[in-house]
Amino acid sequence: MNKSIVGFAITPLILGSLHLNAQEHPKAATSFTQKANEQVYKTLDFSDNRDFEDAKRGFIATVDSGLVYNEQGRIVVRESDYDFIKGKSPASVNPALWRHAQINDLNGLFKITEGVYQVRSIDIANIGFIQTKNGYIVVDPLTNSSASKAAYDLVKKHVGNKPVLAVITTHSHGDHYGGIEGVASKEDIASGKIKYITPIGFYEESISENVLLGNAMSRRAAYQFGAALPKNEFGQIDVGLGKAFLGGGKSSLIQPNVQISKTNETLHIDGIDVVFQLTPNSEAPAELTFFLPQKKVFFGAEIVSHTLHNVLTPRGAKTRDTKAWAHYIDEAIDIFGDNTNFVVPSHTWPVYGHDRSIDFLEKQRDLYKYIHDQTVHLANKGYKKEEIAETIKLPNELAREWSNQDFYGTIKHNSKAVYQFYLGWWDGNPAEYNPLPQVDEAKKYVEWLGGEEAVIKKAKDSYDKGEYRWVASVLKHVVFANPNNQAAKNLQADAFEQLGYQAESGIWRDLYLTGAKELREGTPVAKSIIPARGLSNLTPEAIFDYMSIELNGPKAAGKELALRFIFPDLNKNILVYLKNGVLHQSGNKPNVSTDFTLTIPSAKFAELLLNPDKGREILFSEGVKFEGNPFKFKELGSYTEHFNPNWNVVTPNKIVD
Repeated sequence: MNKSIVGFAITPLILGSLHLNAQEHPKAATSFTQKANEQVYKTLDFSDNRDFEDAKRGFIATVDSGLVYNEQGRIVVRESDYDFIKGKSPASVNPALWRHAQINDLNGLFKITEGVYQVRSIDIANIGFIQTKNGYIVVDPLTNSSASKAAYDLVKKHVGNKPVLAVITTHSHGDHYGGIEGVASKEDIASGKIKYITPIGFYEESISENVLLGNAMSRRAAYQFGAALPKNEFGQIDVGLGKAFLGGGKSSLIQPNVQISKTNETLHIDGIDVVFQLTPNSEAPAELTFFLPQKKVFFGAEIVSHTLHNVLTPRGAKTRDTKAWAHYIDEAIDIFGDNTNFVVPSHTWPVYGHDRSIDFLEKQRDLYKYIHDQTVHLANKGYKKEEIAETIKLPNELAREWSNQDFYGTIKHNSKAVYQFYLGWWDGNPAEYNPLPQVDEAKKYVEWLGGEEAVIKKAKDSYDKGEYRWVASVLKHVVFANPNNQAAKNLQADAFEQLGYQAESGIWRDLYLTGAKELREGTPVAKSIIPARGLSNLTPEAIFDYMSIELNGPKAAGKELALRFIFPDLNKNILVYLKNGVLHQSGNKPNVSTDFTLTIPSAKFAELLLNPDKGREILFSEGVKFEGNPFKFKELGSYTEHFNPNWNVVTPNKIVD
């Protein structure tokens, strides 16, 4: 069997850095940007150093040489990348974000209290270690196995060389589970030797977010996290939740063997009591927090951080329930608050002391509740989401808190997300219900405004007045009407750049600066890619779900196929059939006749899809047998297609197969 017989398109995901061919073109901050950034010093208390003190507290050691390598010897973490973040903020960075980036750059192993440790800033997230009688409970094992192994090595060296007995993943985002194989093997989890604890629904939601929409989300994530940007004062400095390092380590999705299904569920793990709180549809569709009563430590997962979070992520995900989010923080205060002396978020740094912990939780709660309530209030008065975003301002008692700033999520973005959560994308005006596609609309706008040169001239006048938001908006029409107009793209890039320099949010900065880079230099090429979220760790059902969205419906219309896949190691018999341009699967139709039946171990099936050139070798290997016409398998594959991981964002999109 050759590649053409299998022919399935298991789309690769972008992981790690991207590269562009042209030179960097950063420009200096304009006088308008300098003035806007200087104003920040007057709105917040930069003399307050408590966050620095808390972030440094309990420091033990950091990674030797500041470098982490993957299994192939490639550097995936280089802590010195952010050594430039020192002293006073440069004119090209919002001072509040610069301060936040300095705190997030404090990396290494920290002791929070007796028996509770955390490794911070060798990945975008933190990894926790809870010492038990005979080993460790690991909390949120980072994005890749190389980083989590490096963290575990630090703990073994400086705290004690003990085994991992349990792993807790607090929610269904890749930076909290992808590195699990750096601290626990699949075999030990499958056997139950190591408990792998997650909220109920974790596995399904992880697939939904990172596999089915993996291609689109990875492209948008490259914008959100500034993957193509240099790490300097004109580029990426922080993503608000932490540092975005080089990437490229192994990322795995493994099924848990313990699922938490209710609040106050308690597990006793080698002398440590862990009391869980289920918080679904808050920061993630499947999420939990937990409390250690013996240690008086509340692990707040990602429902609390030293920043306003995203209610709807720029990379794209399900809109979150802000009302429920605020409720869960309030519930945590009610359940655990009296005994809480430490709050440990999954990102940023801990909060120390009972009074400060409760104050932190209350103000985080009220931050989300205020945005929710006031958005709904204004929506009921007839305001549109854009108007609401410009209107909502936090009361002083919330606005002055460093932990409530827009370092990651923003009030403007989140108010629009709350509006969308309840009312959808449409604002109620029929003119917005069925507008022209962007390219057609752009051509009409440019024609009505007097042509490309006239629009650019007016936009340049607006740029010289510091009206960067307007310049970015109006020039989109010229760029989409004529993506070859480099003058328009360069001027829009200049506007994006100044907006990025002014942004308090790390990811807003990344979005603007990445957009500027692509306008000047072109769409990037993926430099480091892997198959979608560890195909070998997915269930067959998840793989067939993925195949169904790879199907080209018009091409498959009018075709009918029936294939059966039997997985003896999983005791699964799955019918996969094509009908009406839709690919279905069923585990309840063992007697339906098929065109082709393949009996194969699940691991070899994943290998077959990942390595179609070895198809003949795999099909005739031990433990594999097939009946019927194998070219029907090829035919099904011919109806699927690869996703282009490099589609255009700031210029009209052209799909390249």
